[in-house]
Amino acid sequence: MRNDPLVSIVIPTYNRKQFVSEAIDSCLAQTHGNCEIIVVDDGSADGTERFLQERYGGRIRFIFQDNQGPGIARNRGIEAAQGEFIHFLDADDQLHEEKIEICLEAFRQQPDVSVIYTHYQQVTQDGLTPVETGPFEQYSDDVFCELLRQTGCRILTSSSMCRTAALRAVGGFADDVNFRSAEDWDLFLRLAMRYRFHGIDERLVLRRVHPGMISDEKLYGAYGRLKTIQNARHYGWERCMRPAEFDQLEAARHHVYALYLWGEDNRAEARQHFLRAANLYPPLARQRRLYAFYTRFFPPISLDLTLALVHRLRRLAGKNTVARQ
Repeated sequence: MRNDPLVSIVIPTYNRKQFVSEAIDSCLAQTHGNCEIIVVDDGSADGTERFLQERYGGRIRFIFQDNQGPGIARNRGIEAAQGEFIHFLDADDQLHEEKIEICLEAFRQQPDVSVIYTHYQQVTQDGLTPVETGPFEQYSDDVFCELLRQTGCRILTSSSMCRTAALRAVGGFADDVNFRSAEDWDLFLRLAMRYRFHGIDERLVLRRVHPGMISDEKLYGAYGRLKTIQNARHYGWERCMRPAEFDQLEAARHHVYALYLWGEDNRAEARQHFLRAANLYPPLARQRRLYAFYTRFFPPISLDLTLALVHRLRRLAGKNTVARQ
């Protein structure tokens, strides 16, 4: 590795004018001086382009595209990147000033590693005030199987730095405009199939928590997690679990997505996903077919009330049996 490799920092943004300058400023403040900053505007309508051009001029590379989601925006950045490494940063997050330098040192010490991720600190909307942040997720050498068994991605995209060659070799993020959440989980699974990861337990990213985060859009999230598991059928999951276990994973994703569709009053599509879940995993088929039946006539809360009533009746029946004995 060269002593001063170029690092491309890719920042997708969509209507984040109020936050994106802090993300860019944190990149400009890096102790590693050889960075290019690529901002990909995913169709913002809040004046982001003019604001950034006036504020930064030629200090950043700016790319505009019609709105297609964060994954495709990052792909535009990957295509444009000239660096040996790519660091991702969401427009509402910030990097510690030594983030790039610390990751590069880890790459120097472990030349067989292709993905470095670190811990992060969650902060409030002001970008400064710390809030409770969970423990660091340290994976073993079998990152692929551990990621697959989880219900979502535990590696923060903004904390990750990858070898550009590895990202391009796996095809970057999924080319799907509807894949706007959990697209990072899908990417990391494909990277973990072929490359080594290394985690650093240092809080080197500020992750801003605020209203309007894509990760808070439950329907997008449920769809993305379902798509990730469906895609993973082609990723060599067989070394991690038995077929019935994988079917159970996918069935659970269909079930959760169906719940959110039902909540949006998309009853027909919800019913389809409940029935797919039932067919994939027979042990819960009866319950999921009941869910599918209820979508025809009732709102989502009706089934919760029915199940609660059944549970209560069973408890009462149990108490009566004990009393008679």
